[in-house]
Amino acid sequence: MKSILKTIALILITTGLRAQNIVGEVEYRYKIFYDKIYSSLPHLTQQEKDRILLSWGNPEGYSTRMKLQFWPEKSLYTYGAPYEVRSYSWQVEDYFIENNLEEQTYLKYMDQMGKTYIVRDSLAAPKWRVMNEIRDILGHMCMKAVSEDSIKGQKITAWFASDIPVPVGPEEQFGLPGLILAYDINDGMLVVEAEKITFGEPAEIIALPKKLKGREVSGTEYQDLVQDFIQTSIESKRAWVWGLRY
Repeated sequence: MKSILKTIALILITTGLRAQNIVGEVEYRYKIFYDKIYSSLPHLTQQEKDRILLSWGNPEGYSTRMKLQFWPEKSLYTYGAPYEVRSYSWQVEDYFIENNLEEQTYLKYMDQMGKTYIVRDSLAAPKWRVMNEIRDILGHMCMKAVSEDSIKGQKITAWFASDIPVPVGPEEQFGLPGLILAYDINDGMLVVEAEKITFGEPAEIIALPKKLKGREVSGTEYQDLVQDFIQTSIESKRAWVWGLRY
């Protein structure tokens, strides 16, 4: 483990100057497996699970293209274009994340839980543990890191490329010493993996609507809303994934 950490440190030192100018775009495949998710929900009856799986079970999952653009000072993330969606209509509504690495703040603009939210707050990276495993993704040797989301009850496994030393990634994953090229939740219930990396200034920069319309909340307020929504769904014996991004 110590040798692995020394290797990361050496890579970061030798690529430090290059990191100042790293700019690029990553296309990800966001793939969700509802059969695995529903089978794991203890508050649903077996009859409800069977009915949902009959309608929505798919061994290949339901997928969407996502796009991440990154610079030394920020990252932007939203749906890919053109959309390639084989899932529910709510997944193609507003979903945008901007991480400002210089000011250590973020903006999230998204349709969740039946409403549009504008979330602004300070960046707080997940608590990652770097593991002694590596894998190749698109020609980049990636290291494994694990974390947890206690509110959603999720185990997160990420793979980051230390030769691309920018601390960002897809969805709400960031804070590792390298670009996150893949991650999964709860052993494959959700899998997000890079399909293409293009270095250089993106041809078209991701842009938000000029006027943001929605309920403005802090990060803490939003997490409280998520926790309440999940608890209410459990008490009502509903699957919270219907209204909240997994």
